[in-house]
This record gives sequence, C-alpha cells and structure tokens, in this order.
Amino acid sequence: MVKKFLILLVVTLIFITAIVYTPLATVLSRFVTRSGHSVTSVDSSSPIMTVVPTIPADPTSTPTTGQMGQTAICFAPADILPFAFMPDSFSILVRAKMGMQIFNLDTQKEASFPQAPKNIITAALSHDGQILAWALDDNTIQLLHISDQKVFHTLSGHTDMVTKLRFSPGGDFLVSASHDNWVRVWNLDGEELDSFQAGALGIGISPNGSMLATVPSDGPVTLWNLATGEKIKELGGSGGYDTSDAEFSPDGQYLAADLVTGIYMWRISDGNLVWNEVKNSMAVTFSPDGRYLAFSDVDDSNKVILAAADTAQFTRVIDKMQSPVWELFFSPDASLLAATDGVEIRIWQVEDGTLLSVGKATCP
Repeated sequence: MVKKFLILLVVTLIFITAIVYTPLATVLSRFVTRSGHSVTSVDSSSPIMTVVPTIPADPTSTPTTGQMGQTAICFAPADILPFAFMPDSFSILVRAKMGMQIFNLDTQKEASFPQAPKNIITAALSHDGQILAWALDDNTIQLLHISDQKVFHTLSGHTDMVTKLRFSPGGDFLVSASHDNWVRVWNLDGEELDSFQAGALGIGISPNGSMLATVPSDGPVTLWNLATGEKIKELGGSGGYDTSDAEFSPDGQYLAADLVTGIYMWRISDGNLVWNEVKNSMAVTFSPDGRYLAFSDVDDSNKVILAAADTAQFTRVIDKMQSPVWELFFSPDASLLAATDGVEIRIWQVEDGTLLSVGKATCP
C-alpha cells in the first residue's frame, strides 16, 4: 500500500509541474488521494463561447513517427482529456477545462463546442451519440443535444463533486456517482428516478441495463439491482481512485475494475475472481466486439496491453506511454483504441497496433 501511495504521489507531482507550463489545468481533477478527494482548478469567469463551425485542424500540425515506422498525425486539442468516440468511430470527443471539442481523425478537422458555464469535472456521451452529459464544479449535471449543442436539462441533487457519469446502454437513463457517497439515477427528462448510498467513485452499467457496479473509495466492488436499488453481491477488491472504472464485458459475463490494488476481473454468475495479475493500473476496458480486454501496466513501463476478454491472458503489447494511463477506450466498431496519460493522447489501430494519431498540447 505504501508503494501505491508513493507512486500516486510522484505521478501527481509530475502533473502539477506540467500544469504550470501547459494548458492541462484539469488533469488534477482526474487524480485522487487514497482518501478519495481530488483537487480541481476552478475558473468560472470565462464567458460562454459561441459555436464555431468546423475548421481545419491546426496548420502547424505535423506527422510524428509512430510504431512500425509509420506516420502518425499530430493534432493539438485544448486539453489532453479524451473520453469517448462518436458512433462513426472516426471522431473523438475531448473535454477541455471549460468546453468540448470533436476531432475528426480522418479529415483532421475539429469543431468547437460552446463552453460550459463552470469547470467541467467529468463527462459522458450516450451510446447513440445524441446526448452529452457533463458534471460541473458546482455539483450539477447538464444534458446537451449534440445536434444543436444546447443544454436542455440541469440536474441538481449531489452535494459534492460528481466523479462519474454513465448512460444506460439503451440511452433512457443516466447514472451519476459523487463524493457525497450517493449514486443517483436520472431520466432524460431531468427527473431523479432513484438514489442510494453506495460510496462510489467509479461505476459501470451491465449491457442489459439491469445491474450497476460500484467502486468505492474503500471497500469491495459491489453489484446493485438498478430497478430496486438493492445490493446483489459484493465481489471483492479494496477501493479505488477517481479514475477507477467498473467495466462489464459486452456479453455481460465478466466485470473488470481498476482498483488501488490492481486490476480485477470477476465472473458475474458466481462472483468468482478470474484474474488479478496486474497490481498497478488506472485503466481497463473491454472491446465492444468482445474480443479483448485492454489495460495498462504501470509497473511495466506503462505498457498498453491487449488480452483475451474471457481469460485476460496476454495477447500483445500495443505500445507504452510516457506516464501512467488513466483513460483507455475503444471506438464503437472496435477498430481503434485511444489512451491518455496526461501528457498526450494516442490512438492506435487495433488490428496491427499502428499508431494513427497523437494529440499534444503543441505539435512540432
């Protein structure tokens, strides 16, 4: 445990230094001490930005050398905080300190979203790509239509920082987790459907929308019945970070979570632990086609690794990052994998590991 604390402290100090010299002001909001409290940078004085039409990417962007000698395109987002692909699988959504951007990875064009009225803590995109949810530093959540980029509901109820947002697979409800120890379930009309105390930092929703998995700041990963709010079972583990996620496999048979004590994968049917070989990681996810479990190993040079989804047995190394990876996700068609370590964004082709794009604060 001392080792984990020292690693987290070093990573945090590195990012604090980076913030002084780069526009990564929100990186601290993604890291948390063992007690479950993170530090955020607040700036509510910035004006609302009007929608900017799609424009060419930064003309200073130049190719960079990727894996296998190929050329990767460099793009310069406002911040290094990607969190979702659009349904087309070639556009990526990146949140900045007080706004959003969509980058088209094929055309290398970008479109700017209107800025939020306050600092954005976390965000989520509905599975159909139609609705965006973001949580603000005043503990409210706003829902926006992607089509017109306008807020249509503001959700109030949490009394502390919202750490995670997750849309149901069917897109009919949103689940939020907060440092106030409450999980809240909302419909898209802005109404709170249910709430229960789960002490959750990370959350995940099963493919059929019936179960919720929660990662607490201290204690075991737990499964809940979303229809009743009742606890189903405790799976195990011993707490997580603000960056922790609970990820169901596409077939609903397994659950993976990145915790303080490493990555765990359980079989849902009997709650048995299937795998816990990586002891230091802040990123894990299943591919949408059910083939792979992707994760990063901090103790092994921050390598990004693909493993078999049902056994977590090693398949191949995709790449290694400069710092610990704390966001990792596939495109909806499972052809691309994106990661960020707070220094840069990398996007690879899953089939052969080709590095296609690199997002940096400044391109060469």
